Amino acid sequence: MKFLNPQGATFLVERRLLLVLMVGWAIGALNAGLVSGTLTAIRMDLSLTPEQSGIILSSWLVGMLVGASLLGYLSDRFGRRSAMVLSLAIMGIFTPLSSFSRDWLTLAVLRLLSGTGNTGYMVTASVLLAEYSRRGTRGMNITLLESAWAVGWLFAVILSRILLPVYGWRAVFLSSLATWPVLLVMALCVPESIRFLLLKGRTAEAQVLAERYSVEMPSIGEPRKVSLGELFSGKYAPRTLMLWIHWFMLAFSYWGIFTWLPDLLARRGLSIVKSLEYAIVITLAQIPGYFSAAYLVERVGRKRTLAVYMLVAGLSSFGLWAALSDLEVLLWGIILSAFNLGAWGVTYAYTPELYPTSFRGTASGWANSIGRIGGIAGPYFVGLMLSLFKEPFTSFIAFALAQLVSCFVVLTLGIETKGKTLEEISQ
Repeated sequence: MKFLNPQGATFLVERRLLLVLMVGWAIGALNAGLVSGTLTAIRMDLSLTPEQSGIILSSWLVGMLVGASLLGYLSDRFGRRSAMVLSLAIMGIFTPLSSFSRDWLTLAVLRLLSGTGNTGYMVTASVLLAEYSRRGTRGMNITLLESAWAVGWLFAVILSRILLPVYGWRAVFLSSLATWPVLLVMALCVPESIRFLLLKGRTAEAQVLAERYSVEMPSIGEPRKVSLGELFSGKYAPRTLMLWIHWFMLAFSYWGIFTWLPDLLARRGLSIVKSLEYAIVITLAQIPGYFSAAYLVERVGRKRTLAVYMLVAGLSSFGLWAALSDLEVLLWGIILSAFNLGAWGVTYAYTPELYPTSFRGTASGWANSIGRIGGIAGPYFVGLMLSLFKEPFTSFIAFALAQLVSCFVVLTLGIETKGKTLEEISQ
């Protein structure tokens, strides 16, 4: 195997790592999406109010808030792979246990615990892939990694469509036991980050991996201690401000919309089965959204692609609010799904690029955590709007405005990272 770039892995190793990490990403989305496809059945079984339903949906995001910062920090302290395996183990324990819940509070607590693992995996996997990817494919790789979210969420909705009418929502949650074989694959097949090993002074281990995978050793500078305040110092201050606002608005709109979507469709008069079928079609639109973003992110650039996708997503949210027929809801939902999720792909590619190796995991984790505050607010906000107005799509006015604010912030504070090495971006 020959050297392709002094900053990254060979093409073959890069692609193998991407595929393995995508499986873990899809499993995380499956764990997250199970509650969306089963919410109407859970609501009837446990006699939930709209506010209680919103709390259950938001509890996953509370867990993600904790997991992003905590496991992002642990990835900088103990390694990317260790944090990933721990994250999958957390999901593999608490999501199946959710099927035994007998009241809304127990379900909310178990969803909270499982959510910590979901975001911990996403932070560490995106950082690890960024540190193994070549400069010309890094953004595309991480956007494709995030595309696995659509696959996992789609499986969650399909499993709900198949299992829910016959076996009930508890059987759907037990399908999350599939997390455990994926965890085993991660533990056996995923290498530690060479940059992390060098940063920790473990040069011999880094050299072994470099030789095994035909990778030239990167130059990352001397290890140093970094305070959290450095995120808001010098050139990192506008980057952090931009990311935190964008993450908040993106997560607020996504989790508010898509965790409630099947139930909102049911509230428009569709049957549970029909609402799940609509949700499947809308979720399928996420796949071309991701792939188009993966193409554009290396050709147009991170900044402009992200801003345009957030703009179209915001306009689509206005369209859903104004929709008069079920067909209009479906069409606007497809457009919103494609562009909102495409924006997620670019976001995961963009975030770890903006910081140096010494605190890349911590910084990415904090941005993710701020997003989870928005994600916590989104589902609860929909429940509140339902209680006040009874109209399913009133909350979409707020989601549209949030996505437009994100577009503006990215355009004004964002920088372009396309075609640069991680070290060049941090200089």
